[in-house]
Amino acid sequence: MTVFTSKKEYIEKFQEKLAGSLRANGALAHYVAKQLDQLNCLVQDISQDTFWERIPVILGIDAKLVLITDLMRFDDFTDEEIIRIVEQDYHYYFKELCGYTLGMEAKHSLIFNIK
Repeated sequence: MTVFTSKKEYIEKFQEKLAGSLRANGALAHYVAKQLDQLNCLVQDISQDTFWERIPVILGIDAKLVLITDLMRFDDFTDEEIIRIVEQDYHYYFKELCGYTLGMEAKHSLIFNIK
């Protein structure tokens, strides 16, 4: 597991994974750049007043980025298919990661509050 202590380290790891793939210049690269731009805006604007609105969106972006890095290694999927799958499934990523099935009630936690 990689431990990061800054936004820069966090972002660089996703950029490295994308740059090291054959998908570095297509629709998926554009999608990742858009997600990272949105993340930058959200983090810049976070405050005590905006935290509860921003954190679910930030968690959603994180889920999207992790799903992308998992899916982009499969040559069977086009960039567009990966984006479609990610947009469809990212809401459930942490729930499944924690061992819940889609029909199970998750615990009351920020990690499951994804937008």
